[in-house]
Amino acid sequence: MCHLCTLTRRLDVIIPPDADSPLAPLRQPLLRAEPVTTRRWLIRTTPLLHSIQDGSITLTHASFDTLPHQKSVDHLRSLLVATGILGPDLDRSLRHLEAQLPQLLSRLTPNHRALLTRWTYWAVLPRLRAATEKRESHVSAQNARSQIRQSALFLDLLQKRSTALGECTQHDIDTWFSTPGAVHWRVRSFLTWARRNRHLPRTLTLPPSYRGRAEVPTDDDERWQICRRLVHDEALDPADRLAGALIALFAQPLTRIAGLTTAHVTETNAGVELRLGSADTLLLPDPFAQIALQLPQLRRAGTAEQIPRTWLFPGRHADKPLTATALGNRLRHIGISPRALRLSAISHLTRELPPSALEAMLGLNAHTVAQHTLRANGQWTNYAANRHS
Repeated sequence: MCHLCTLTRRLDVIIPPDADSPLAPLRQPLLRAEPVTTRRWLIRTTPLLHSIQDGSITLTHASFDTLPHQKSVDHLRSLLVATGILGPDLDRSLRHLEAQLPQLLSRLTPNHRALLTRWTYWAVLPRLRAATEKRESHVSAQNARSQIRQSALFLDLLQKRSTALGECTQHDIDTWFSTPGAVHWRVRSFLTWARRNRHLPRTLTLPPSYRGRAEVPTDDDERWQICRRLVHDEALDPADRLAGALIALFAQPLTRIAGLTTAHVTETNAGVELRLGSADTLLLPDPFAQIALQLPQLRRAGTAEQIPRTWLFPGRHADKPLTATALGNRLRHIGISPRALRLSAISHLTRELPPSALEAMLGLNAHTVAQHTLRANGQWTNYAANRHS
C-alpha cells in the first residue's frame, strides 16, 4: 500500500471525511503534506486528537496550556489556529510569563519576592498587555522576562550579603553596573521604580540608560553595492532579497518587515504597491515587486506549509511570522548588517524627504527624525533654517 493510502486510512479513523468534526478543516492540509512524516506525527498525536473530538479537551488555549509535552502541543495548536479551528492566542506570552514567575522568584526572601511581584504586576505586565494589543508580545515578553530575571539576580546578590533592598548602598549599585554586559542594565527599570516608591534609598544614584556602542552606518558605496547584489543575485533566497531591499531602499525596521502580510501587497495599474503602517503605499521596483507577489514560498512539505499562509515571512509555526531576530540573523548570514544598513538608508532619505513624510514611512517620532536630519545635514534642515532667517 502506498504511503498516501496508509495516511488516508489512518486519518479516516481520526477525522472521517464526512463527519461533522471540529477538526474537519485540518484534514486536507494533513493529506497534502509529506505522507510518511505526517503519519508518524499522527501516531504520536492520535490520543490528543481523539480527546478533542470527543470533547475531553475543550478547544481553548487555556485547556492547551494545561497539557504535558508542550512542544508537540504547540505544533498542533499552531495548526489549529492557522486553519481557523482555534482563535488567535494573543495573550499567550503574557500567560507564560505569569506562569514562570514563581520559578523566576524562587530564590528570593518573602519580602524581596513580594516587592518584585508587586513591580511585575504594576509596571511590567501592563506594558506587556499593551504590546499584546499591537501583536508585539513575543519580543516584549522576552525583554520583560529578562528584566525580571536580572532584578531577581540583583536581589539575590544583596541577600548573599545579608542586605535588604532598603539597605542597599551606592557601592552595591556601582558594583552591579560595572560588571561587563548590557544585560545588567535590565535591572535599572526595577531600581528606578523601587527608588521612586521609597523601597530603595532615594539618595542613591543610578547610571544613565544603557545605550551600547554606537553602530557605524554602512557607507553609501557599500549600501549601493548591497542593493545591486539584492537586485541581481538570484542565488539568494527571494525573501532575504526583499527584506534586504526594504531596509536598503526604504529604511524599514525588521519588526515592521517581519509583520508584513499578503494584504499589504497590492497589484495596481501603476505597479506593485506595498503598504507600510499608516504611511502612503510604496511602489516597489523590479525585481522586488515580483518577489513580493510570489511570497510566501513553500519551503517544506509539512502540514503547516499546506495551509494558506498570509505572512510574507512565515515562521516555524503555521500561525506566526518569522521573528525580527530570526530575520536579522538570516540577513547577517548573507553578509548584511541590518542596523548599519538601515542607519545608512535613513541618512540618505533624510536628505531627500521632508520630516513629515519620514515619520510615517520609518515609524519614528518627530524628535528622532529631526536628529537624523541634523546629523545628515539634510536639505530640509536648511529649508527650515532659511524660513526662520
